[in-house]
Amino acid sequence: MFANRQLFRLFAAISLTILAVPLLAQTYPIEGYISMVRSPTSFVVTGRQFDISRQTQFGLMGGDTSASSPLRQALRIGVYVQVAGRETYTMGPIVATTVLVHDQWNESLSGLGVITRVLSTGPAPVFDADGYRIRITPATKLSFYGDLTSLDEIAANIWVSFSGKRGNDGILDATKARFLPSKPTKFKAAKNLEIRSVKTRPAGSPDNALISEGMGTPTAPTDGASLQQDEELKIGLGHWHTLPADQPLQQRVHRIGMALVPAYQRDMPDDDPSKIHFRFFAIDDNKLRGNANLLDGAVLVSKQTVERLTSDDQLAAVIADGVAYSLQRQAAQQVKLNRIAWGADIAAAFVPGVGTAMLIAGDNVETIMLDERLRIALALMRDAGFDPWQAPEAWRVVEPKKLPANPASLAYPYSSCYQLQVLSLQYAPK
Repeated sequence: MFANRQLFRLFAAISLTILAVPLLAQTYPIEGYISMVRSPTSFVVTGRQFDISRQTQFGLMGGDTSASSPLRQALRIGVYVQVAGRETYTMGPIVATTVLVHDQWNESLSGLGVITRVLSTGPAPVFDADGYRIRITPATKLSFYGDLTSLDEIAANIWVSFSGKRGNDGILDATKARFLPSKPTKFKAAKNLEIRSVKTRPAGSPDNALISEGMGTPTAPTDGASLQQDEELKIGLGHWHTLPADQPLQQRVHRIGMALVPAYQRDMPDDDPSKIHFRFFAIDDNKLRGNANLLDGAVLVSKQTVERLTSDDQLAAVIADGVAYSLQRQAAQQVKLNRIAWGADIAAAFVPGVGTAMLIAGDNVETIMLDERLRIALALMRDAGFDPWQAPEAWRVVEPKKLPANPASLAYPYSSCYQLQVLSLQYAPK
């Protein structure tokens, strides 16, 4: 009997130890955007569900916490949080012990971009650049390069490096601003690496058929809206894409695309070295979700993507990302051409050649550049009269490989969450 009791106690101790290990091991913090809110007390971050209770502590990152904090009411999609908690069972909801919210209003911001529009002039001018509305105040530290000497000369197509914080009106008040005239964006790059060759041929042609080939630009057609018959297009080392001669589809993509091109770009003479020759094509490719971009301003969007979207506003969100890509590449080349004038601190913020994956100063450049494109796309939509609040909804249905029967059940991807954050800070709902 004694031996049996000892054996039972040993078995019980081992069982409790085994059961306790997952509880002790599965303690989090997780940091990221809230991508879904299931209920007032349940939300999802980076694919994991958190449940909050009356005991959950709330606060700003770097600040004090309290179970009665008003930040308890701030949990919505697009809010960036750091959540600590413990899993009650494997892959089940995590009980949140602490929720820290990123203080977006006091965030220090910096960047580099072309001025796409001057909104006001005078001693405190405001202009659009890099997806922000930037205000120059009497306290802003200014510097000018090239033949620029004063704020009176600042116009669209001039480059600005800036730092500052958002005001209560969502406009970024610059503490520093450096201006530089635009220069040609000529560059050298390896074939099929940075500039991809583009081949076109009639649809249904055999592989040995005669084709036309250009570097970075289709030789025919000049845009999708001019197609008279189906064509096939091949980018770099990829596969052949069909350009359907679906006039309503091609004209719709062309119309929306051209509306999104900044006015200063549309108004430039064709021989201006700063002009980007934007062209827009719908292609038949069930593997392309979103857009593909050539480095000379051509934007491709699959008809399968178009079919997922419910409005011109949502299609504009996808095409605007392609327009922003070309503007962003200009920024990378601008830094490359002006490393000495601008200084290494600015040059280090961008990588000449979109798609280069590397780490600089602890930050992921691909994420930095994605965020920049997402901001610029919202500004392009707003300026063209489209509803920027539809952009997060567009990426929500575009990014999944397969749509569920009820798209409303989808969590918001990173692109949507970041844009929702920007929208809440800089844009009033339409």
